[in-house]
Amino acid sequence: MNERARHGRLPDWVAYELPLLASMALIWVLSDQPSLPGPGERGSLIRDIFNYGSHAFIYGLVALLAWRVLNHRASRWRHLAVCPRLTATLLALGWGLLDEYHQSFIPGRTASPWDALTDLVGATLAVWAGPLLLRWLDQRRSSHTPASV
Repeated sequence: MNERARHGRLPDWVAYELPLLASMALIWVLSDQPSLPGPGERGSLIRDIFNYGSHAFIYGLVALLAWRVLNHRASRWRHLAVCPRLTATLLALGWGLLDEYHQSFIPGRTASPWDALTDLVGATLAVWAGPLLLRWLDQRRSSHTPASV
């Protein structure tokens, strides 16, 4: 690789580990708030759907980012995972459980096993269905590109 190409690329830790750490930090900062905005009244069905959907989405994102780090060939963490999907799911669940414990100390917040279960469901769906969806989209995109002349 020439000098220009090597310096034009982001370091691996910025491209891989930093997004994972940033998503985990975002969760921590949001959990440190006494309440978060959302649709509907507290305890309403629409608010519960929004909250559980948010949990599933953000912990799914954490799991996907962790899976990406574990699958990167140059990652210093790849040796931790015999099964990267399972390891990524467990990392997201562990962060979710730690976050629920953290919330138990924040006035106006509670620790909920339902939130942790939702975190697990979101992480599991993301690491198993996410890569399949991406592969399907890539195949679909490549089948619609015109043949080169």
